[in-house]
Amino acid sequence: MDDSTLMDAKLRMMLETEKKLVSKLEEVERYRYFLGRMQYVRYEGGKENLTEADCSGSVCLALLLATDCSIRVTADTLYRKYFTKRNPAKDDISAAFFVTHYDRKLGNRLYSAGEVAHVAGICGDGVVLNCVEPYAYLRNLDTMRDVYGSMDYDCIVRGLDRDALKEADDSGKDLFGADPQFEAFRRAVTEERGI
Repeated sequence: MDDSTLMDAKLRMMLETEKKLVSKLEEVERYRYFLGRMQYVRYEGGKENLTEADCSGSVCLALLLATDCSIRVTADTLYRKYFTKRNPAKDDISAAFFVTHYDRKLGNRLYSAGEVAHVAGICGDGVVLNCVEPYAYLRNLDTMRDVYGSMDYDCIVRGLDRDALKEADDSGKDLFGADPQFEAFRRAVTEERGI
């Protein structure tokens, strides 16, 4: 058995175990569970799995595992296309988005004024998964709002538009450059649904 096959088998077993653990939870509870499960994953740009992820990858993976719907997009696209519900209810799947006031370079990426440069999935009352270098960890949303506000970001909390997510999943669009582990999770979920 080669390393890739072994990794797929391990991921499949882990996913099956996790799915059993959360099978009786509501969708929003599963989303929050999987965000919390990602605390201490190593930050890695462009990744979205249970050992390493970036900010948007952690939200996309939690959505996949909670809803069985697969997208892999940037923080800005999550905000503009999928988390469009203003003033979400307490029981909505939601995320906090950090919108820059001016053009700025972060790492190798240039963000324009008005663009979302960071996202943190909301996994409890005022608690978010903040996926940044070197590790993802749980933080208080009010503290993050203050810190990012002092760096000239607006913090906007939005709820998920479940219909937009389902439509994207059905059409197979908005899956850019997903890493092999995310693809393994996606395959396992779609096989489970008989697709």
